[in-house]
Amino acid sequence: MTTSIDDQTDEQTVIGHIDDFDVAAMKMVKVDGHRLCVVRTSDGVYALDQACPHEGYGLTTGELDGDLITCAWHNWKFRVSDGSCVLGEEDVRTYPVSVADDGTLAVEFSEPDPAVIRPKLMTSLRSGIERQYIGQVSRDIVRLLRADANPGELIWEAVAYGAPRAEFGWGHSIASLTDCLGMVDQYENDDRALPIVQAIAGVAETERGRPERPLADPLPTLPPDARAEFRRQVEGESVEGAQSVLRAAIHEGADAAMLKPWFTDVVSDHLLGYGHGAIYAQKAFQLLERIGWDRADTVLPHLVPTIVYGTREDKLPYMKLFHRGVDQLDLRDLAERANEPDPNWVDDGRLLTALLGPDRTEAALATGAALAGGASLGNVLDVVTLAVSERMLRYDTDGELDFHDDFGWLDITHGMTYANAARWHVGDGPVTVDDVRLVLWTAFLANWTGRHEWHTAVGERAEIEPRSNDLLEYGRSLQHEALLDGTTAFIVHAHAVKMSVAATEEATRLGTTAPLDATARFMAAPKLERFVAATVTRSIDFLSGKAHRD
Repeated sequence: MTTSIDDQTDEQTVIGHIDDFDVAAMKMVKVDGHRLCVVRTSDGVYALDQACPHEGYGLTTGELDGDLITCAWHNWKFRVSDGSCVLGEEDVRTYPVSVADDGTLAVEFSEPDPAVIRPKLMTSLRSGIERQYIGQVSRDIVRLLRADANPGELIWEAVAYGAPRAEFGWGHSIASLTDCLGMVDQYENDDRALPIVQAIAGVAETERGRPERPLADPLPTLPPDARAEFRRQVEGESVEGAQSVLRAAIHEGADAAMLKPWFTDVVSDHLLGYGHGAIYAQKAFQLLERIGWDRADTVLPHLVPTIVYGTREDKLPYMKLFHRGVDQLDLRDLAERANEPDPNWVDDGRLLTALLGPDRTEAALATGAALAGGASLGNVLDVVTLAVSERMLRYDTDGELDFHDDFGWLDITHGMTYANAARWHVGDGPVTVDDVRLVLWTAFLANWTGRHEWHTAVGERAEIEPRSNDLLEYGRSLQHEALLDGTTAFIVHAHAVKMSVAATEEATRLGTTAPLDATARFMAAPKLERFVAATVTRSIDFLSGKAHRD
């Protein structure tokens, strides 16, 4: 509807006379350098943004039918009266138009108050996440950042939507969104939208259309040893029982310092899901550091199914040879020794050689020998990182196309991200038997990442030219590259993101480019993305009775 000229303000701009605009027609006009689509219908004169919110094409090149504009490019449709999107993803902005008694037309063009538009934009963002309309999400994020929105609050919208819908608990999406949120400060102004939208896109893709999974109610009172009870419930594979204990602790004021050991306990009991249990727990707590502990009752309970349902790899036959070595170790004694490590300890080559070798039993024994000989847990994790870096640098990429073997780049990357997560879990506190066991699992995984070599041959080691002598700058360049859509599958993108982050932390700790060089090779090398052809091949092998290769 048009308004009276009496409502005109200093912010109004004359755009012509009403006779300059035919009924049932559109015309593009410029106001302060901004293109507007001015439409005259039998009901009045209206002004909308000229750019279709989809890809920016001019609305005046489309068709007008009554009060409905159809964009000629992709058929999005908008009502001219209020800009509402009838077909497409998002509304188009409208501007008040006034008509004077003499027919002069003026449009009120001003930037809206951020406090006024932010709620509407947040509603639009939630809608975009729910429908996986990444274009809408991206535009809303840029607008919200310009309206001074906090990046953590934007990420929270994805968490609040995705966490309750994760089918088996939080997965790669939580790792990706945590690391992406951590990258925001590496960008400026509108460019900050890139890591935020990448984070949200992962949640929208993986959780779209799933029903919400309710949480178990918190216990009315905490048991005397709540930490032990939580561990018992997880070990008994009771999602509801573990959630009830955990939520009761959160509701009674437990903080991150109190609950972090609970999760370290349960991820050390088993090699969970190829290291995912420890990695996701690390990312969940890091996420809460950034978005606020008051969100713990959403983030942490939805992590519980991931841990409870995670494959307990240590119970599978392929780990028997490693257990032969572990069974010869006194973990309690090793924990005591690791509490008083030799500050001058340096690997004499035995540990690195064992981790890179084919003998799983020796990998366990060498790890135990290192701890008995004065190594700290951090020292062992340093060697694990170096071993995995070496493995990645010499990986024969032809293995990606060996569809009869379920091994590839992603398997190797877990060796480093798992070690990085274990480093976070054990921290700087007193070393426990659980800490030692967790580090032993990382040693196993570093060794196990060589199984393709055991069946084929060690590839020629790639020599990578470091991008920078500044390790932090080198790492950040890899992190930025991980966000540039060099991968087509979300799972591969998620691995690139968390590898680039973990490698940066590991490289700066070790003072070597090796983890970053390894990551650079991983990101540049050919790798499987969709896994369809490989899955078909392995299905044929399975139905033909061929045994899975160890």
